[in-house]
Amino acid sequence: MSTARLLLSLLWLLLFGHICMAQAPYTIGQYLRDKKTGERVDELYNAGDVRSALELHRTITVCSPWAHFWRARLIWETGGSPNEELVQAFEQGLQFTPNIPPDSFEFVHSALLRELEAQAATKRNIHRMTRCERLIERDRELASGQYDEAGNRANVDTLDALIREGGWPSSYYLGDGGIGAGVAIVLAHQQWDEADHFQPYQALIEQECLAGRESWVVALLTLQQRIRYTARNKTDTIPFKDIALPDDDPALPMVAAISHRLEANGHKQVWIHAADSTIALAIAERIIMVQPVDDTPQETLDMLKAMNFDHPAPVTSDRIRVVVDPTIPRDRLLYRMN
Repeated sequence: MSTARLLLSLLWLLLFGHICMAQAPYTIGQYLRDKKTGERVDELYNAGDVRSALELHRTITVCSPWAHFWRARLIWETGGSPNEELVQAFEQGLQFTPNIPPDSFEFVHSALLRELEAQAATKRNIHRMTRCERLIERDRELASGQYDEAGNRANVDTLDALIREGGWPSSYYLGDGGIGAGVAIVLAHQQWDEADHFQPYQALIEQECLAGRESWVVALLTLQQRIRYTARNKTDTIPFKDIALPDDDPALPMVAAISHRLEANGHKQVWIHAADSTIALAIAERIIMVQPVDDTPQETLDMLKAMNFDHPAPVTSDRIRVVVDPTIPRDRLLYRMN
């Protein structure tokens, strides 16, 4: 790691390492469970059981802005007042988009939604948000042409300045509800071939996720970009505390990212190197366990397969190769991906 990047990492630790969280850390494991809960909520709602959907939604550990908004709608549809959830949604960064159907939740509450959005906007640093939006737009422009190393490096410099001034800019305040990557998209286009380049950003993003100020989606997307550029001919290892990879295990975000990348591209395989087969097989089992649900329409999937394009596919044991390497410490794993 360069001296400048090491100094930047130390600065971030000094700036943010002292933050005390009022709530228990929101681990990647809890996020993965909440995601499955959300999928079950959708199933209940689509089946017409709105009250059960609301009861289940209330078990979600930490709500994103969009999740607060969805809960507000469920409360309204069961006869309650959605105001408290709406206030939280807008304070966390929700941006209101009017809906056309006259019986929709958004239409009925349009005046209240605009009022709450305006109130929340008074508490935000609009200038900082605008700078982030411009940075994302510059990244999109660069990504649409030939690779511009100087331009992409300039974007990282801008991101570093934003971080030094006010911490990691959460995707929640950038209009995507935490669904997109926010400013982390800048990291996706650097073509870095060393994990050390990603690690300071990943550590900061994960800290924000643990505090509930950023979406774990962003952390996983950043790790998938690290995998994209550094997964071949790897030498760096991933530390873990327990081969069961509990919620707070430091290796679980990487394992989840590996699983998500495998699910998104059925052509890919992964090799898990560990000190013995017991460790490697336990890691492989966790990779299979945390895979996301694929909602790609069957006709789209069939078309992608017929054209031999990248396509989603279930993560199964035959896509994970186990490599026993006694030289690897027993509290670490190494992965490679084609």
